[in-house]
Amino acid sequence: MRELVISQIIIPIIAAFIGAVLEIARRQFKAYLDSEENFIKKKQEALQQSMKIEEYNKDKQIVCDAVKAVEQLGRESHWQGTMKHSKVLEIIKDKTSLTDDEIFNIIKGAVLEVNQYRKKELVEENKQISDN
Repeated sequence: MRELVISQIIIPIIAAFIGAVLEIARRQFKAYLDSEENFIKKKQEALQQSMKIEEYNKDKQIVCDAVKAVEQLGRESHWQGTMKHSKVLEIIKDKTSLTDDEIFNIIKGAVLEVNQYRKKELVEENKQISDN
């Protein structure tokens, strides 16, 4: 009778307990691996995003530098706006990965910055002339 109780009841209970423990351990390990995979994906996305931001800033700087150079050349050669714009596009051709709209907006912003600087120079110049 004792052997019957051991073989028919206790051994299946122990086997079920071991199976349950192993299943819990498997699920916990799978959850850990999934969380590590998600963490790695998020790190990769953050890295890609920062690379895109760095590339955008580099491209923006290229456009701004080209605008400033063309503004200086335009001042010396008395170029009009459309001529300056085409010269900027000629300089930055194939140097950036920006879209045409992004380039146009950056050019407008850089020209605005150059014009504000030029106005400030004129105001200071006029102030010096009036002081003399």
